[in-house]
Amino acid sequence: MEEKQIQPTLYETLFKKEWSYYTGAVLIVIFALALSMFGSTWGVSGALGTWGSMFLGLFGIDTAAAFGNDTSKYNFFANQASLTDIGLLLGALIACLFAAQWKIRNIKHYKQALAAIIGGLLMGIGAKMAGGCNIGGLFSQLPQFSLAAWLFLLFVFLGATVGGKLLKFFMSNKRPNRKRLTAEQKARNKKIQITAAVVIILILLVVAFAVAPTYPAAPLMMVIGVGLGYSMQRSRFCFTAAYRDPMLTGETKLTRAVIVAFALSTILFFGKHAAAFGTDLSKLTADNMPGNVINLQMIIGSFIFGIGAVLAGGCASGTFVRMGEGYVQLWICFPFFCLGNAVAGGITKATAGTWFTAGSKVYLPQVFGGLVPALLIQLAALLALWVLASWWESKKRASF
Repeated sequence: MEEKQIQPTLYETLFKKEWSYYTGAVLIVIFALALSMFGSTWGVSGALGTWGSMFLGLFGIDTAAAFGNDTSKYNFFANQASLTDIGLLLGALIACLFAAQWKIRNIKHYKQALAAIIGGLLMGIGAKMAGGCNIGGLFSQLPQFSLAAWLFLLFVFLGATVGGKLLKFFMSNKRPNRKRLTAEQKARNKKIQITAAVVIILILLVVAFAVAPTYPAAPLMMVIGVGLGYSMQRSRFCFTAAYRDPMLTGETKLTRAVIVAFALSTILFFGKHAAAFGTDLSKLTADNMPGNVINLQMIIGSFIFGIGAVLAGGCASGTFVRMGEGYVQLWICFPFFCLGNAVAGGITKATAGTWFTAGSKVYLPQVFGGLVPALLIQLAALLALWVLASWWESKKRASF
């Protein structure tokens, strides 16, 4: 006699059960599109360099003179990246609290702290040199038909492969002691965490109403950030794992979901680019053309970022999500990410106008003769990557 399957409740579906990678991919694309429509394209690491510079300023360091980072005009509520970054953290925290799954996740060994420090510094330096992290340098640029994003993808993958090799040194077999809760303790913990989630939401609403008259865009930017953090936490969506897992474990489910996110974003952003640039690509200039300049600095920065992300255990967006989940390793990583990004401003300042930064933007519709050919070719390339990832997983499984 077959057992009757119990259907999950609405609470379990929305707050308790993990969502699929593909659900996360769709929601992240929708939130990113909304952000670009009501603000600007999604970026994460830009605010971190500012925060790192402000911290160094507390010690009397003139970061504007030393690293080219002028923080005198910075305003948190007027800075989109700052609002969405904090939104990522709070969204992940709220998701954990509603699921009654939040806890402090301590490091197992001092090597994890060392990996967090080194990884944070490398991510900060790499993101600054590359002109963005996995979000600003890749996820937000690839749908804009920038060749720089494809090169970022290649070299961050190569960096992640190297980082995966180095990660073995920092791994520990020590298992943390897990305290088992009684049924009564679980029930009490659930009430406390759900109450905390509601309180945080109420505080956010109060802050939103308070700042809205002066900064009308701030509440929406924060809401989108919270939505991104919530979606990433519930679906366990992580860009770094998408690069790392194929080489470490052979698993490519998340990798394929990220590729689907790229494809969906490309399709949705296609209309926006068509409306902005039309068919007359001659109107494009270096100033209004999407994407980063392709140069040696960008390539090296992408590679360094890939190494750092794997060592730290999360990229820029993943760092905020893991911090919201209570991972101590990422709380250790965070200040070093900020400091690395701030100090790397000195590299970009010193190399400006040299052969190291010499290059140009490459807009794929210009290369392929229009937006429609570029759309079709880019989707075909993404499909090929999806098939390759699926084949790779099958091959790895067959070898076990």
